[in-house]
Amino acid sequence: MYSKKLFFAMLIFLAIMPAFSKELTFKLTGNLVLPFLTSQDGRYGSVGVSGNLQGGIILFDFLNVGPEFSYMMLPKFNSSELPDGASKFVNFIGGGVHFGALLYPASRIELELGGALGPYFAVSGQYEHSAPWYKAFMDVAFRLTPNWTLGAEASWIDYQYDTYWGQPGAAGVSVGIALRYKFDTEKSLQNVTADIAQDDNVFPLTYSLYKEAPFATITLKNNETAEIRNVKVSFRAGKYTGSEHECGRVAIIKKRRTSQIDLSADFSKEILNFTEEGKIPGEIVVEYELLGQKRKSVSQVIIPVYNRNQFRWTDPNVLASFISPTAPEILEYSKVLVGLARSHQRSGLNRNLQYAIYVYEGMRLSGIACKEDETTPYNEMHQDYDAVDYVQYPYQTMMYKAGDKDDIGVLFMSLLQSTGIDAAFIPTPEDFIVAINLKLDWAKSASMFDGKDRILNINDEVWIPISMSLIKEGFMNSWYQAVDVLNEMQQNGEEIEFYSINEAWQTYPSVGFSSGDDINILPRESSLILAAETNLSRYITAEFGPQISALQERLKREGITVKLLNQLGMLYLRAGMYSNAISIYERSAQMGSLTALVNLGNIAVIQKRFMDAKELFERVLAQDPKNKTAKTNLERIMREFDK
Repeated sequence: MYSKKLFFAMLIFLAIMPAFSKELTFKLTGNLVLPFLTSQDGRYGSVGVSGNLQGGIILFDFLNVGPEFSYMMLPKFNSSELPDGASKFVNFIGGGVHFGALLYPASRIELELGGALGPYFAVSGQYEHSAPWYKAFMDVAFRLTPNWTLGAEASWIDYQYDTYWGQPGAAGVSVGIALRYKFDTEKSLQNVTADIAQDDNVFPLTYSLYKEAPFATITLKNNETAEIRNVKVSFRAGKYTGSEHECGRVAIIKKRRTSQIDLSADFSKEILNFTEEGKIPGEIVVEYELLGQKRKSVSQVIIPVYNRNQFRWTDPNVLASFISPTAPEILEYSKVLVGLARSHQRSGLNRNLQYAIYVYEGMRLSGIACKEDETTPYNEMHQDYDAVDYVQYPYQTMMYKAGDKDDIGVLFMSLLQSTGIDAAFIPTPEDFIVAINLKLDWAKSASMFDGKDRILNINDEVWIPISMSLIKEGFMNSWYQAVDVLNEMQQNGEEIEFYSINEAWQTYPSVGFSSGDDINILPRESSLILAAETNLSRYITAEFGPQISALQERLKREGITVKLLNQLGMLYLRAGMYSNAISIYERSAQMGSLTALVNLGNIAVIQKRFMDAKELFERVLAQDPKNKTAKTNLERIMREFDK
């Protein structure tokens, strides 16, 4: 009767187990029993046998709980001496509950540590006895398949006598073979699926950064019949990726569990073909091992993408990616503009300043105009970090001959960088200012500027700011406009942010996007030369004029001296006013100044009057044979004659 109750209780438990867990387990064990821990020696023989049947549910991926039915038969110590018909064995029939922890230290190895307890009754002939029983066990099994395991079990058993604890009626250890079967109540898909969660679209502008900067989260779900190991996750998107990029790895994912990993990608330049917002079809490739066997699963995903002209002002340095100094249109355009500047270069003036004037005036005379973008106006967009702005690539501004302030700035900086001039930008509330590095030490700024109120000191180098909103009014007016804007911001206590292109490129490299078309918007050479020279004259008048006037006043007040004449001559020379410089140096030379003679020779070289220069340097060396400047310049002239 007692065994029937246990049997039916076990069936009821097995019937309701699926309501608590999706995974059921059944284990059948056959053991040899060594009852040497029994409290009364001489009760049993040395070896008996037992069998156990366990049913269970898997909770929390590792806890195995369920009913257990056991049968054990121990021979009596004097069984060989008993008469025929007498019972020679004691039969133990038990039932109860077991609990154990399932562990998987390796893909094919399963461990279980646990225990069991419950009531039992023993039968020997007409004698019966009942009491509690206990058990602690350990299994080491080999996983034949995700469902079947075969292994060895060792256990300690204690069948009590008349107490709940302390007086074992039969106790000892058992060893045997265990066969386990696991059953899933839910059908397994036998794969791994991947879904993505993307907070924002991908920006083609910064496509190269996504290899290191994740843009979404991948959620992996293990739908296999067991845990998976050594999981490698990669992403590919056909022509839109340069390679199948590894996103990361996961050591283990348990069955029916999920794991998350960041999604990164090796996007290719092909992504720049998105002229409108769109979607990229991609694949998440998951490679893994199931019980030591390599498998692969591929999930289809969709990646939303902005168009190639969009970005956010969250980090203004991103704008550097639009600047394209190596684009063919930029190289061709700047080559002509700077070529004219080089052929009309004044040796005494700063080279970068002259080149910048020619480039800016070239843009203006090419018909490029500043027009506010009605859809994404610069004045609003660059102050809204959540907004998605639209900025033109340099070639687009050349094609349209128009752009917002930042569009004009991107083109101007691209042209400057293409000629080797370092550029930077300063976004202000209502203007976009480009700063030009003159490569002039701040300590020497007095040699080129009358004061320091119209120039910027950045890392002890002289930079000049240029407004992009006033391109129609030319270089000098744009310079002074930028100075006024920055001064007003400084007076109002507003923060002035300076972004160096070379530094920004360290994080946001140039995309270098090009149309591949021939864009010819070059201005007339004569008009560009006239405009550039006019701006240079204004610069000279503004920056050198006051210094020249001050020296002229000193000459009147203190009298004519070689020192003052040479200082005045140097100002004229730096300003490119060669005729004025010659007149002053000739007067100084008449007063015996060898420095004046050397500078007259230098001017002659600039003007390609080589015979006059030769004669002047020879006159210097006749009076001062060790004069290094005259000697070096004369040798250079003689080499020119030899050619």
